[in-house]
Amino acid sequence: MNTKQCMIVDLEKFGDNRMFITEQVASICENKNGLWTIRFSSSPRMFNYNHSRLLYLTNPETINLGEKGLYIKNKRINDVAELLRFTNGHYTFYRVTYTNGYYENLDGSKVYITRTPIDKNGGSTWDYLCKLAAETGLLAEDDESILSKQYNLVDLKRDNVPLAQYLGDITKLATYHKPNQIYYPFGCNASQKAAVEAALTHQISIIQGPPGTGKTQTILNIIANLLIKDKTILVVSNNNSAVENVAEKLNGENLGFIVAKLGSVQNKEAFIANQSGYPDMTEWSLDEPVSIEELAQNSLHNVSQAFDEQLRQAQLKAAYDALLKESKYNDILRAGKAGEDWLNGKPSTKLMKLLSRYQMLTERGHKPSLWFRLKWALSLGTQMFSLLGKQSSHIISTLESAYYFSRKTEIEHELESIALALQHIDINKGVKDLRSSSLQLLKNKIAKQYGTGERRKFTITDLKFKSEEFLKEYPVVLSTTYSAKGCISKDMVFDYVIMDEASQVAIKTGALALSCAINAVIVGDDKQLPNVVSREEALALNAIRATYEVDDRYNAVTHSFLQSCTEMFQHARVILLREHYRCHPKIIEFCNQRFYDGELIAMTTDNSEDEVLQVVRTVEGNHARNHFNQREIDVITQEVLPECSDAGSIGIITPYRSQAEAINEALGKDIASTVHKYQGRECDTIIMSMVDNSPTEFSDDANLLNVAISRAKTRLCIVTNGNEMSQDSNIGQLISYIQYNNFEVKTSKLHSVFDLLYKQYTAERFAYETTHSAVSEHLSENLVYDLLSKAIAKLGLSNTDVLCHYPLSILIADWSLLDDKEKAFAESPFSHVDFLIYNSLTKKPLHAIEVDGWHFHKGSDSQQSRDALKDRIFSKLGLRLIRISTTDTVNEETMMKLISEESLMYKK
Repeated sequence: MNTKQCMIVDLEKFGDNRMFITEQVASICENKNGLWTIRFSSSPRMFNYNHSRLLYLTNPETINLGEKGLYIKNKRINDVAELLRFTNGHYTFYRVTYTNGYYENLDGSKVYITRTPIDKNGGSTWDYLCKLAAETGLLAEDDESILSKQYNLVDLKRDNVPLAQYLGDITKLATYHKPNQIYYPFGCNASQKAAVEAALTHQISIIQGPPGTGKTQTILNIIANLLIKDKTILVVSNNNSAVENVAEKLNGENLGFIVAKLGSVQNKEAFIANQSGYPDMTEWSLDEPVSIEELAQNSLHNVSQAFDEQLRQAQLKAAYDALLKESKYNDILRAGKAGEDWLNGKPSTKLMKLLSRYQMLTERGHKPSLWFRLKWALSLGTQMFSLLGKQSSHIISTLESAYYFSRKTEIEHELESIALALQHIDINKGVKDLRSSSLQLLKNKIAKQYGTGERRKFTITDLKFKSEEFLKEYPVVLSTTYSAKGCISKDMVFDYVIMDEASQVAIKTGALALSCAINAVIVGDDKQLPNVVSREEALALNAIRATYEVDDRYNAVTHSFLQSCTEMFQHARVILLREHYRCHPKIIEFCNQRFYDGELIAMTTDNSEDEVLQVVRTVEGNHARNHFNQREIDVITQEVLPECSDAGSIGIITPYRSQAEAINEALGKDIASTVHKYQGRECDTIIMSMVDNSPTEFSDDANLLNVAISRAKTRLCIVTNGNEMSQDSNIGQLISYIQYNNFEVKTSKLHSVFDLLYKQYTAERFAYETTHSAVSEHLSENLVYDLLSKAIAKLGLSNTDVLCHYPLSILIADWSLLDDKEKAFAESPFSHVDFLIYNSLTKKPLHAIEVDGWHFHKGSDSQQSRDALKDRIFSKLGLRLIRISTTDTVNEETMMKLISEESLMYKK
């Protein structure tokens, strides 16, 4: 038997190195009973083994490494003389012979052989990244690029790291089985739970963490679960302060001793000089971990059930607050018009259905028939028979007011039901038990691993030459992305890299971090501050990109690393942390609707506090000079701050450093700063000094404003110029949003749009039309609505929506503009606009659209007269009325062109 060309494995000892018994066997053959007959070198006796226990593998494949790389337990192996692969199709094993003659047998799961080197796979993209590092990175004292030195450490043969896929490797991203138990020692909510699960089951996961949604908490839970699975973790960001937050939180649980702050030479030296011993872990060990495991499992099960109720509760509260606002505006509009109390409390769905049917009936010039009145009297009460015989305007306003009352009552009842369910589950206790039990199990695991012995001390050189031993002591390593590759031996990688604040990470350093681990968790928020690129650097970056002609997804000027990853890793799992815990609902709702497409859920409570939102506008004029505005400083010091004596902690944010310095000088304390200095911070009250005479590309930047606004916990005050503000600007939108929420009645030709009511009306009308045949030759309302909605979406018009059959009477605010004939027409309950496009954030009307039937409109003098009358009304209101004929070609493209042209006119 040639022991070099065969391998004998005892499967009963699978997973243990003792399973390889080739060298112990003197002879092996198959007997007539189909069993392996073996004689060991140590004994003359013969032993029989079943094939299910003993594997006898022959005819190995010789692996020619060539440009390939060999990795054992993620460590690069360089001194290989021969590599043999033994397999039977189900089991695979390797025999590695080293250049010094030593050899070892290995389970195939511990061996990885690469396919194509990264630089070959990435092609010009890798060369592009190397050029970025060389030309735009920091220089050492010898004028050599520090970043290039880091790039030189990248193992180009290792193609199983996320960098390979980032550069274009089409290999499918790996997925893993979900662990039987996931732990949350730092607490969790529904989306945080989903993010942790995604990180543990996907080679690459992306976590979008908007302000106040518990991004760091999520990272800590991921780290905890990886520690329990004996994984090594590299945590990186673009600066040291971002990752130190993770260290502080771990240290707060006495787990800081397993964390190594490395990266720069200074950090490494400081770490080596201040190595600590083990803390006292005697109380961490659990006598009965099984009972704690059961508590963790049961607690997770209970809170998971409660998460849906909790989210529904928060969504209902938001809907309730919005309904109260719109209802109050309706009361203001209908002042003096008495409703009918007997309708209050009737099902809101029935009230909306009746309103829709009645409107459609009257549009055709019909009055409610006897049967119609009887049917609805049977459905909603006998008094309905009398109501449906009254004036149309009274019927409509009564039904609308009753709808608000009933819907409000229904939400209140549902909120009470959810509160009882949550009280029964006791989600607070559940989360507390989950956190406590998870933390106990984590610490029990740590205590078993480290014990109470003397801790080994490491030197600087040990970081590279004894990386395996080092990572057993310090499985969590912190670094900047810039220095990440130099933390440990270049022949080793971490199990996971977690990148925080990825929106501020540059592509050239972010890509480097992806070479440091097998798995990656990318965390950030592309709606917050991006990485800063100077004008000079942008010129260099653009020139390099033009030379290498790389894909726009690698554009280092326009893309942060988070954006680049989101576009490159299209099959990666992306989780948005939705639950927001910092700001008052009125404050975060602007950011939610303006920047996050309404996907956030405010978990804070609106208790009808006064002055949550405030706009203070100076007198008109050009008060700003070179990013400095004395008039705003005077307003802040003399008017705003004196009213904030009981407003808790106060911060002042401004786009410009010169304004911040002037404010601090005027106040004699350091309270004002730019947005960049405030990211990661929060205050009870935030005052924003906008400085510019009108919004500029910089001061109106969406990312800067999102960060600034979301720093405020309980109160937000905007101090800005009194000049006319573009309604297309973010600041203009913010001011209009605040005015709407504060019920500030401004001189206007048009009322705010009642979108809650008429969204339901639109849905009810279309639901009816889909089940009934068309009543005219007009284009289908459903079709036009669908085309308008798709056109708005394709144009990317944020906070833009459309309503159907919106009444003129509640759209007009300034009736003095109209003559008697126009007033009589507009006041009619039959007068409406077919479609109203409006801003869903500020509730302001944008465009009105009429769909004209060719024969009906052109063949009728009376209809043409009414059309001309409506055109005049809209002209006086300053709201252009767009007419679409049924003979026109109407599709998504024509709708997009129509809306685009009108939007441009609106901006002017």
